[in-house]
Amino acid sequence: MEFIGKGGWAAPRLKDAALSDDKLRGAYLEIVMIMRTLYQKCKLVHGDLSEYNILYFEGHLHIIDVSQSIDLDHPSALDFLKEDCLHVSDFFKKRGVGVMTVTDLINFVIDRSIADDDVDDYLEQVQQKMLENGDILANDDEISPTVMVQTLDYVKQCEADIVNMSMLQRPSFLGYEPPADKLYNQPLLGFVRAERNTRSDEKQQQEELPHNAVNVQNKWSLQSTPKMGPEERK
Repeated sequence: MEFIGKGGWAAPRLKDAALSDDKLRGAYLEIVMIMRTLYQKCKLVHGDLSEYNILYFEGHLHIIDVSQSIDLDHPSALDFLKEDCLHVSDFFKKRGVGVMTVTDLINFVIDRSIADDDVDDYLEQVQQKMLENGDILANDDEISPTVMVQTLDYVKQCEADIVNMSMLQRPSFLGYEPPADKLYNQPLLGFVRAERNTRSDEKQQQEELPHNAVNVQNKWSLQSTPKMGPEERK
């Protein structure tokens, strides 16, 4: 944790930062890259990304309130991602910045086929497309089925990766992996064995005692048992 600001003054939120047109365009490209990194590398969706949760400091953006982010396997992850894209696009569009359509932005965020080295070229093509379309933001509230299928496939792959990571983190004892019955039944079997051993030890001690000692012991145990009246029995 560190303070984002200078001289005790906190960095302004993006909505309060006075930025030129060039800096606004640079900030837009940076935020879409951050959204892609958050999704691709961190396997998270912010869920409340807007100009209120973005700080501008020393020429770069800083995302706050990340603790409320959700995993990709959340049933509403795609809906939250769409809301983030809508908020970001709406803010920059109102300030005269050419932005992608919501569908194009979602595709850019979730598309794993775009290599990290090709991201800059991809964004240049998108900017050229925006210039040709006159910087008009499409009102595409409905997400295309292709985006939905890609997202579901990616979520399944993330779940498989998590399972594989958990299996790799399990301790291995010289390559020995006990079967399931030993893992789950071993505590119960151990209790049964201990109970059997205790009974066998008691039986052995009884056999080792002389016959007279056993009779005396039984007689003493009978005599030492006090008699209880009806009230005490109640």
